[in-house]
Amino acid sequence: MIWWIFLPFFLFAGVIENNITKIYKQTYPTIKIEKIIIHNYKNQKIHSIDTSMINPKRDSGNVKVNDFYIFYKIKAKLKVLKSTKIINKGDRLDISNTKLVYIPFRNFYSYPLTHTTNQVSKLYIPINRIIYDYMITIPNMISRGEKITIISKSGGIEINFDAIAMQNGKPGDTIKVKKDKQIFFVKIDKNGNGRL
Repeated sequence: MIWWIFLPFFLFAGVIENNITKIYKQTYPTIKIEKIIIHNYKNQKIHSIDTSMINPKRDSGNVKVNDFYIFYKIKAKLKVLKSTKIINKGDRLDISNTKLVYIPFRNFYSYPLTHTTNQVSKLYIPINRIIYDYMITIPNMISRGEKITIISKSGGIEINFDAIAMQNGKPGDTIKVKKDKQIFFVKIDKNGNGRL
């Protein structure tokens, strides 16, 4: 993102810091930035600031100011979700097995969760571990072998019938279902029904 600034004054590094802060706050609303160290900045008139190179998973990077690249490093604390108990694959994450805690911001390889969630774990999570977005998933609404209502609409006529799910599924997933000896592919809606 490029910000064009047309001001006739010599501006301080505070303008650059504000632009960097804005990017991190968009990604992590709970971040508490304590300090931003800026290198290679000469106190000069700012015409443009390009923050498109900022990777919010990193605690340092570059920002282009006018035609110069400026290195920055942030010191901050981030509120993240941590496990308080062992969480097995398929377990629901909630306040009984997780808590929000502040940690020093550092380089992350994946986005840490910054809020409580009611999703389920995709894998085993040991106690006292930061929980990242790749570790969780939306719980299945339909389980294999479960009876599911199939809704078929055509030209103002709606037909409903029951079938057996042959796969697990979440809202938006397309799964196989079986009715007698016929197999259909249906899309799961937000109410847990299958749509033909």
